[in-house]
Amino acid sequence: MLRLAVGTVQKVLEKQTGMQILEVRTESVAGHKMERVLSFLQEDYKSGDVLLINTTAVRLQLGTGGYHFVIGKIVQPEETDVLPNDWGHVMKMRYSPWQLAVDSVEEQASPYHPLFVQEDLSLEGTPVLIGELHSLLPVAVLSLHKNNPNARIVYVMPDGASLPIALSQHVHQLKANGSLAATVTTGHAWGGDRESLTIHSGLLAARHVEHADIIVCMLGPGVAGTGTPYGFSGIQLAEVIHAVSALGGTPFFIPRISFGDPRTRHYGVSHHTFSILNRFALRPALVPIPIFGDERDEVLTQQMKTIEVAGKHNFIKGKVPELSELASLEKGYGLSFSTMGRNWQEDPAPFQTAWMAADFVGNNLGYIVRAVNDAQHSPASSSTLEALGLYLTRNVVQP
Repeated sequence: MLRLAVGTVQKVLEKQTGMQILEVRTESVAGHKMERVLSFLQEDYKSGDVLLINTTAVRLQLGTGGYHFVIGKIVQPEETDVLPNDWGHVMKMRYSPWQLAVDSVEEQASPYHPLFVQEDLSLEGTPVLIGELHSLLPVAVLSLHKNNPNARIVYVMPDGASLPIALSQHVHQLKANGSLAATVTTGHAWGGDRESLTIHSGLLAARHVEHADIIVCMLGPGVAGTGTPYGFSGIQLAEVIHAVSALGGTPFFIPRISFGDPRTRHYGVSHHTFSILNRFALRPALVPIPIFGDERDEVLTQQMKTIEVAGKHNFIKGKVPELSELASLEKGYGLSFSTMGRNWQEDPAPFQTAWMAADFVGNNLGYIVRAVNDAQHSPASSSTLEALGLYLTRNVVQP
């Protein structure tokens, strides 16, 4: 299904970097509607402009926040560049009607091209915090920034969920308050401070172009799932683990944990996490496991046994923050913390897990980088991560 409609601009409701929200009037046999429409184009809109808009997601009642999307103005007197760039010839959303050229860091015309022809380019031990749900991005970044106010935190967004990064209110807010230094969009995702063709070059760009001390790699808003162990957006994170490991970074995987989700497959440790860690991640990762201090710990212990049997990954346990700390963090942030339609009061576990995982990285940043770079074998080998996990467990978790 691809549903299109014609609408007339009534007014511009909001303008942000890379995105505008419009009020648009659409007509149908049932009458007219006033609808909210997003535009990622660098256009000036005025009342009366006629637009072609994509209405598919709203008509299917999907989780887009109730927005349609602008394809373009119907009456355009001459050819116009509505997303100008500098040197780029690399196309994203290739061979679709919405393909666009971006300034990819790797391509020949890029000033960074000489950097990326180095075959031994490495992440140099940089910790990469990997997670499935975009809604946990602010808690992770704010926790990292709190512990390391001078560290450069860079967000790398793969293309497994939303493609335009401008859709993310969290990215806007985190950059505005200085917690997030820069963004990189990889694959067909677009709109970051840097663009890359692959997750591998995107991670390297975060480290060597944006000088990241810590990298956070989470999917964008709007993940998809099918209730199966094969068809969900987060499966892409197995490849992120591989890339971080192969490039000499330190992969920390945030498990998806909830005790408020009514779906049994997402209760406790999500089946998505089991699929990624048990079957599809072929390189080891450090996996922080929360300690709640109540009956939830036993649920997690029993669930995690199936992953521990495989012996591929290294688990580090840490106490979660108090709920009062989440409340304080949210108040200072300015936007609400919510995931899958539930706020942190209704389902605190996902946010506590993300905070706890970020604390492992933030409180031990210097040691992590030194330990990985000093390893005489493959930096992200199982033995290196096992030793690192043992150190973190002993030095972060207090009895």
